[in-house]
Amino acid sequence: MTDSPIRQLIHRTEGGPIAGQPALVVADQGVGKTALLVHAALDALLAGRQVLHVSLSDSAASVRAHYDELLEQQGISHTAGVPSRDAEGVPSSVGIERRRMVLSYADRVFDPGHLGSQLHMLRDVAQFKADLLVIDGFDAHTWLIHGEAVSRLSGLLDLPAWISVSSPQAVIRSVGLARFVVRLVAGEDGAMKLLLARDGHEEELPWRLHAGTHQLNDAAATDPDAEPAAAPVAVVCTLYSGGASGAEEAFGEAAARFGLREVNFTFDGHKQQRTEGQRLLTPSELEAGDVSLVYVSRRLKRSYNENGLIRRVLQTLWHMVSRSEQVFVVGSIQEDGTVIGGTGWSVELARMWHKELWVFDQERAGWFQWDGKAWIQGEARITSTEFCGTGTRFLEESGRRAVNALFEAAFGPS
Repeated sequence: MTDSPIRQLIHRTEGGPIAGQPALVVADQGVGKTALLVHAALDALLAGRQVLHVSLSDSAASVRAHYDELLEQQGISHTAGVPSRDAEGVPSSVGIERRRMVLSYADRVFDPGHLGSQLHMLRDVAQFKADLLVIDGFDAHTWLIHGEAVSRLSGLLDLPAWISVSSPQAVIRSVGLARFVVRLVAGEDGAMKLLLARDGHEEELPWRLHAGTHQLNDAAATDPDAEPAAAPVAVVCTLYSGGASGAEEAFGEAAARFGLREVNFTFDGHKQQRTEGQRLLTPSELEAGDVSLVYVSRRLKRSYNENGLIRRVLQTLWHMVSRSEQVFVVGSIQEDGTVIGGTGWSVELARMWHKELWVFDQERAGWFQWDGKAWIQGEARITSTEFCGTGTRFLEESGRRAVNALFEAAFGPS
């Protein structure tokens, strides 16, 4: 990771956070703060340093799943529980696991004093002395209460820290505790722009964070002024779906007719109507897509059972949408802008991650695109090589025709 964007960011800030002066990552909920913190932690881990990752909202298993996903992208992963290592000696995931500890406050109230005692315990009992502290999940209120104590703890223990806060920039600056602030804002290309604030100035950094895939790339790779990509060729395209009856089955059948690759995510206990390209998600992989059902209920204005099947369905939708550049949904748009049913979560994810999003409304028999503020009727087109197709189980003939027409417009007659 010598030339990685996170390493360049650390160089640009003269070494990154220092003891007593943390680096803050600021953004709205669900747009990539955790991903950026994991990039910073992996930079330290791959350099042989020890990291304590503290999450205020996610379980330890969910945190580990975020690391596993990024490690897999770098060719460092587990296969059937056995760590991989390439011929050139890339560090194994087992070595990284030994240098990382995860502490979750998901089921208890965060307290800086308790965190300090845990750090001392890890050092004295477990012989684990962290070189970097990562704390993920502060909201504005909690940070204003505990920010000063956390920064002081960082200084007392000589422990640099990366910290994420869901808060307006004005609130963060008023605290004045950070060495620098990285603010994530949505760019026109759908990726998150990184803005670096320090010494009273803010500059745009030359990298983009893709909140769904967690990749951190040069801005040039997603430059909206770059030459447009050629029309997709069917054999290099991938449809991400779930294989359920109804809309997902129709998307899969259309993909098969045109020779696209299918990836249909599922889990133990999930009934699939279409099993071509079946991808069984492990419990750890499902955790990567874990969401708060309280948050989902608030977004979709309906209630869900925390322990029911719906949680795993929502986790599966996370995997489908996160890997896609475009999202196509068949369903019904309600007056409040949400989409009926559990598949409405795929719409919310696409909106949070600023994906190109289209919904075919079966009641109005037309495609509608989300423009960032409202649904605008238009003509949906497949322009990406990786896209998601999902929607209602109650597929009407108008919805089936719309799916088939979408593929024919992109790939010609079947």
